[in-house]
Amino acid sequence: MRALTRALAVLTGSCAVLGAFAVTPASASTATPDAQPSIIGGSTAQNPGYITRFNGHANGYTFFCTSTLIGSRWVLTAKHCMYDNNGQRLTDIDLYIGSNSASGGVHAKAASTYLYSGGDLALIKLNTDGGSTYARLASSSSDAQEGDSATVYGWGATQSSDEGNHQSSVLKKAVVTVSDTQDSDNAGGPAITARTPNGAVAGGDSGGPMVDGGVQVGVCSTSDRSSVTTYGSVAAGRNWIRQTSGV
Repeated sequence: MRALTRALAVLTGSCAVLGAFAVTPASASTATPDAQPSIIGGSTAQNPGYITRFNGHANGYTFFCTSTLIGSRWVLTAKHCMYDNNGQRLTDIDLYIGSNSASGGVHAKAASTYLYSGGDLALIKLNTDGGSTYARLASSSSDAQEGDSATVYGWGATQSSDEGNHQSSVLKKAVVTVSDTQDSDNAGGPAITARTPNGAVAGGDSGGPMVDGGVQVGVCSTSDRSSVTTYGSVAAGRNWIRQTSGV
């Protein structure tokens, strides 16, 4: 599978195909500051208050991902979102928290970032409070199970070609069915695989949540832009999240 890559030739990210295809990560980049990356298909979502737009800036480009507010000053996203198209760590990151709009809600900046060595997860510490509604994070006792119906969210591309110029300005969602809980994410860490009968994640959806039973069980890592996607396991990284953020 292709992972949701940081940048394509047209300055957009691409997802990874699971299994038989080559894998790439799911962030999107564009040279147009106002371009806004969304789930292909799916439907318009209502933000539960914690889903967060991630805009990273480097070399004249903006790199889009999705993320979640997990504490007053802490955001969870994908590790591959933390790098530009040259593989350099992003340091200038804007976060827009809790709105359906890609540029609405509470605005905060990244004060510091932390990368998980065990998989495709990252934490961002904000320079100001991001709100008071937080994602509930999975533990081993509340993790996804095969056959579960879950919901994925993001502001990623609405079609699989020319993603940077076909972005959604509103939050979208798709219902997925968990098909495997023993897969690997883009960084080789534990992951949940899901199939998406009514929508597919794409560039810009990277870092976004998979929610199962009201709990965030995964962080968007790879996609085939059609029907299969992997999400880094939140339960597997739960101890690291707690030790790093206190959340």
